[in-house]
Amino acid sequence: MTGLPLVDGLESLPSPQLSDYTQAASEYIRAASGITKGQGKAAQIKLSKTLAMVGLRDLRQLGIALPDAVPGEHSVGGGLRAVQVDLSENTRTDGLTLAFEIKPVHLAVGRAIWNRFGDIRSFAVNVHLKFPFAVLGGIMTVPTKEREASGEDTAWKPTTHLISRAIDRFIRAGGRLTEGHAAHLLEAIAVLVFDHETGVVDASLPPVGSGLRWEEFIDAIAKTYRARFEEMS
Repeated sequence: MTGLPLVDGLESLPSPQLSDYTQAASEYIRAASGITKGQGKAAQIKLSKTLAMVGLRDLRQLGIALPDAVPGEHSVGGGLRAVQVDLSENTRTDGLTLAFEIKPVHLAVGRAIWNRFGDIRSFAVNVHLKFPFAVLGGIMTVPTKEREASGEDTAWKPTTHLISRAIDRFIRAGGRLTEGHAAHLLEAIAVLVFDHETGVVDASLPPVGSGLRWEEFIDAIAKTYRARFEEMS
């Protein structure tokens, strides 16, 4: 247990919503200075599994059955090395058909946001080398403010300028429409931006039409999955 009521309550939700995730992630961000490293790690695991469950539910609501999908961190073999994924589906006929990599940037946003971008690109290369047909989704979650100094809760500074700078780069890293496109691209990427005080998803970042908003991400994953695997399932 993390000692954070919203975070610990995630496990009891039979069908979590996106708002459940953002509310709990906000609680974790606000409390981060007063919890242990072990509690923080446990919170991150619970949060990522919940977001994977939200993604799986939203895909199924669009008619993508994904009967073999597994939410929660586990290992998948890649072309270069085994990799931990947060949601995946392995089938007997097609091997790995779907995988999500969730990269939260909840603390020290200025330092972490660019590293997470590199992590997502490396994930795409590694998995696509072995499973070129796999539909890969990358998810970065980030608050609109961060602490001015680590461990100090009194002063916060905006992160929106960093997010805006990163958006163009993430747009270029997604949109892999066919299995013949470059392995370092992902089929879709989501950048989930929210207020750490209210847990409300930002209405303007990423901009509508960028392909990076949650509903655009889910729609792109569903369309690509359907085009590659639905006739074979």
